[in-house]
Amino acid sequence: MKTIRASLCILLTLVAVWLPVFGEDLEVENAEILRSGMTIACAGIGLAAGTAIGVGFSLDAIDTSLSDMLLLTIPVAAAGAASGALAGRLFADIVLNQQPSFLLSIIEGAGLGLAAGAFIGALTFSTSFAIAVPLLEVPEGYWGDPPIPKMAMALVAGAVWGGIFGTMAGAVALPIVSLLMGF
Repeated sequence: MKTIRASLCILLTLVAVWLPVFGEDLEVENAEILRSGMTIACAGIGLAAGTAIGVGFSLDAIDTSLSDMLLLTIPVAAAGAASGALAGRLFADIVLNQQPSFLLSIIEGAGLGLAAGAFIGALTFSTSFAIAVPLLEVPEGYWGDPPIPKMAMALVAGAVWGGIFGTMAGAVALPIVSLLMGF
């Protein structure tokens, strides 16, 4: 299991390092503005999603104290912001590589938004669930049994909801980017 995680980390690092090379045929200033803007925008979206998920889990439990709410919400919001920044940067690098026309950008934006939203949603929701199960006080059997399917279901649920919202956001954002960048 450790070798799989290490291999995945190395693969993600290599992808993050080499993708900026593909968008070099545009003006450097415009490409960097797009990369920075998408990174910041998706990090903000991930931060908002993580905060909403963390607070939602906290409010769902019985008599959650402010310290427990913060203990749940802060790491989940950080995970959302970090995953959003990574997804936004990769989204921008793929767009710079493809340079889709306006009509194609609607379809490509929906697909890229689906992937980015599913990535952000899966990480934030499963992080929230992993922290909430031992932390929050809920009635016996509230979370269900056994623990492995619960975490798998948290990953799937987060990916589905993130993908739904990401599809809508990508289908709107990429055509705007395509018009502004002049693809």
